[in-house]
Amino acid sequence: MGKGLKLTGVILVALFIITPFAAAVPVNDGSAAFLRKFGDSDGRIDHISLSIVALSEANGKVRDDLTPRIREFTRELLSYQNPDGGWGYFPGSVSNVMDTAYALIALKRALPFFEGTADYFKVEEARERGISFLTSSATVNGWGYVPGTVPMFYPTVLSLWALGENGLRNYSSLIGRLSDLPMHIDRESALALKLIAMHALNVTPSKGEMDELVSDLKSPNLSVEQRAILTYALTLYSQPTFEVVAQFAKLDEMKHVGGSMVFWADTPKYPISITDTVTPTAYALLAVSRLVPPIHKRSINAAPCSEIISAQNPDGGWGIFRGGPSNEKATYYALLAIESCYPAPAVVERGLNWTKSRLPMDEKEAISTGRLTVAYYYALKTLLHFHALSRDGREHAISVVRSLELERGRWGVKGLGPQPAETAMAVDLLLSLGVPKTDPDVQAARDWLLSISSTGWGLYAEGKLYGYMLDMNVLDTLTVLWALKPIASGSQLEPHILWLIDQRVDGGWPYMREYRGMDDKIHVGKPRLDLTVSATLLLLDFGKDYTDATLSLVQKMLPEVVNDTIELSSAVIYLQKLRKMPSADLSDVRAAMESGFFTVAYGAGKLDDATAILNYLRRDFGFHFEVQPLGNLTSGNYVVLAGFTEVNVSRYNRYITVGLNGAFVRVNNSTYPAGSTVLLIPGRTSKGFVLFVLYSGASDVARLIFKIGYVKYMQGKAVAVTFTDLNGDGKVQLDEVRARTIG
Repeated sequence: MGKGLKLTGVILVALFIITPFAAAVPVNDGSAAFLRKFGDSDGRIDHISLSIVALSEANGKVRDDLTPRIREFTRELLSYQNPDGGWGYFPGSVSNVMDTAYALIALKRALPFFEGTADYFKVEEARERGISFLTSSATVNGWGYVPGTVPMFYPTVLSLWALGENGLRNYSSLIGRLSDLPMHIDRESALALKLIAMHALNVTPSKGEMDELVSDLKSPNLSVEQRAILTYALTLYSQPTFEVVAQFAKLDEMKHVGGSMVFWADTPKYPISITDTVTPTAYALLAVSRLVPPIHKRSINAAPCSEIISAQNPDGGWGIFRGGPSNEKATYYALLAIESCYPAPAVVERGLNWTKSRLPMDEKEAISTGRLTVAYYYALKTLLHFHALSRDGREHAISVVRSLELERGRWGVKGLGPQPAETAMAVDLLLSLGVPKTDPDVQAARDWLLSISSTGWGLYAEGKLYGYMLDMNVLDTLTVLWALKPIASGSQLEPHILWLIDQRVDGGWPYMREYRGMDDKIHVGKPRLDLTVSATLLLLDFGKDYTDATLSLVQKMLPEVVNDTIELSSAVIYLQKLRKMPSADLSDVRAAMESGFFTVAYGAGKLDDATAILNYLRRDFGFHFEVQPLGNLTSGNYVVLAGFTEVNVSRYNRYITVGLNGAFVRVNNSTYPAGSTVLLIPGRTSKGFVLFVLYSGASDVARLIFKIGYVKYMQGKAVAVTFTDLNGDGKVQLDEVRARTIG
């Protein structure tokens, strides 16, 4: 960019006035887009600096990477630094305190964006020269507009902000002298700047100062810039509560939208007035960046359930690896994992239909080979788990399993003899099919399995005089231990448990602790998540707790096993059992609302509310919302308006339970007055998100939540919004509504 004057605020406003307004431009994205394009448009140092500060704060909370523009603006700012280390109002102007302070704030915010680049030290050097100029310009009581002049409030408060940002907090004592300095700035902006400077200096404001801030924000006579800077000051000291969002909503109403951009400006006065669009837009972006959570890049750790569902084959089954031919064992694990996630009836039905179609073929193969195959075992396990096997089917399966018995209590491979794994699978199936523990075949199998090993199990070779175990491994041992667990005593299994523990390596369990490779060398096995999860859950039942270590391993290995159905599914099952599954957050729903299609589904008596809320959602996010009566929540995105017990929230969010207890609604361990509370609870479907808006008798509160745009900034596990009629007029006012985060 050149150093001359560029587009003025009036021209910018005119350009946007003639541009067709776009609906549902996200405020943070839109205002960042505006500053990227026009932040240096008039060449003013304070505007370039504020643009750098705002874009730096917004980076990571908008969809575009703002780093290139931050660097470009910063390099431009560096080129405008005067030989004395300061900056002037425009490039080439005499250095002054205020613009130097703005530049120093910007350079401090921009410095992290230059790490690892050749310009890092240029930014650092310019910052140090600027600090030297600023500190040498100070007097005992503060700063004047230029060095050596009488201290004034405005340059002093900006200098304190700049020095605080740059870690020079030894100037904090000057905060107390600000009130003695000539102000030459409106009281509201002065208060906001003072609070911003105090935050940078790590000085705690008084209750009176915060009360004054809140009182000022209630004024209907604030200019756009005043409201923007006051709102930013408020966000520095407050979480994105309902009250803070309500204040930002007032600022939000003042914005202008053009194309994909959002900006703020004072209304130009006839006939001409230079309108500042950069300053209020920068402060507004700073405020909204404090309200919205970071946009996280897609991660398998955040969405393992979606990864499993997306790997389902067209025939309804899952392969051992993503894209591979459908396999009974992989399908069993995938369906159990999906059951742990959220309702996905169509996905589960397709998986069960595939398994049903495979069962006759698997049975035929088992009978023809005379062995209990892994495919037949897992096909039966799947149908039994999901209650998809009839009584006659169960009786038939029992007869098939018994027919494969080589001798009493022993199953295996013809020609190779009885095998521990096949025998354990047979026992497990018989018990699952309803055969009692006292069944002679089950008892004989238990006795044989315990008799052939005092450690682990693997391939078993039966000689004429005695048998011996070959290649003892974790998989076969776990298969046997799970089968014996309900029919053997702890003392009987203790030596085998100790052997299993001894196989642990690198925080998990491999197939074999050590094995001889093709190079004839001994290698240490690598942990598998399916074996580690199975071993951890089994050992927990025997008082051996490895849950934390396994949790760390699961979280670490999740990205590595995304294409391995059994390992990925085992991880999901484990996370759910430990209640560590990544749950839906309100910010997830908010993010989905910006682009996904949503259905506003309304329960009994809530059609009028749904219609009003639909209009608010379309105002804030666009026209990808529709209304329909509450029905089955399948795989899409929903905003559900319903009574507290009209839907089962726990099916879509396993960490939240809702129930009525007289005049109170209970959410997990917290209670709220049912008649004046609205619950906002996120949930997941198989391919989308749900925002449950649950209430009974608080229709006005529900509408207010959407009217002020609270959903655009909501975050957390869940929120309870409660109305208290403070003035007794029976009407819902903003200052009578409080939001409390649940969990």
